[in-house]
Amino acid sequence: MRKLASTYTFSFGIAAAMLAACGGSPSVRTLYPSSDTVSHQQTFQYTGRAQRFKVPAGVTTLDVVARGAEGGGASGCGSAGCFFEGGIGGRVHAQIPVKAGETLYVYVGGSASGLSSSGGFNGGGKGGSSGVSITAYAGGGASDVREGGDTLQDRILVAAGGGGQGSGWISYFYGYGGKGGGLVGGSGNSTEKANGGTGGSQTQGGSGGAGTGPGGQSGGNGSLGAGGNGGNGDDNGYTNGGAGGGAGAGYYGGGGGGGIGSAGSTGPGGGGGGGSSYIEPAATKGRTWSGWKPGWEKLKGNGLVVFSW
Repeated sequence: MRKLASTYTFSFGIAAAMLAACGGSPSVRTLYPSSDTVSHQQTFQYTGRAQRFKVPAGVTTLDVVARGAEGGGASGCGSAGCFFEGGIGGRVHAQIPVKAGETLYVYVGGSASGLSSSGGFNGGGKGGSSGVSITAYAGGGASDVREGGDTLQDRILVAAGGGGQGSGWISYFYGYGGKGGGLVGGSGNSTEKANGGTGGSQTQGGSGGAGTGPGGQSGGNGSLGAGGNGGNGDDNGYTNGGAGGGAGAGYYGGGGGGGIGSAGSTGPGGGGGGGSSYIEPAATKGRTWSGWKPGWEKLKGNGLVVFSW
């Protein structure tokens, strides 16, 4: 794992690759203009475990498109359109140098769908709790590629996960999670009574949102590869303060949302922050997108990694 490259370039071919990789399984030639065609492609979907890729003979560069998983959140569609309160994961494109015959490790982030305390696979933070039946949404996992080993220090490309939405005793809205991706992840939403977590950066994890009121817990800080957990709300036996959303994973994870402890509050806790993405300095044609999306319906769910050569 090395310092982030400071210069990024962009081309029509990269944009086409991102659009195609995020929406199904197009033919290889649809990913690039005629002047930059490839002959092979391998797509890695979410499995909940590490996947291996042996670089074929004669290959010295891999084109990589990756996206992180979404954070959990309420969603639906109506006359005004569709909404989604969880944070969308980040997108990354780069061409990375490789050695023929070496083994790369691929981790595809898992989404944090539904009201579950468990964070998404590969670093998503847990959602906070406000009693037996009230749990905030968790953060999404990051998607990454590792070279030379299978540890966080071996990551050469990371697409960050989105933050989870905070919850309340009655309302599950407005404490939405921050977008993942970019050099700094997006911050979770701060509601009238709760504080959202901040996004992870290139040097440190995001800060957890401060808890409010007696008994309201602060969200956990993000760390290398992992989002912070959401803070718990107060359960006074009658009403529950809102719980904070878990943060998205990334190069550095975001901070978890803060919980509410004021007696009688039914508002939602703060949203979790998004993680940061990363590209090794030896890569070329690199670019990161913060919550980049051509359409809400196409990008909900788990992460994705696509190799082309």
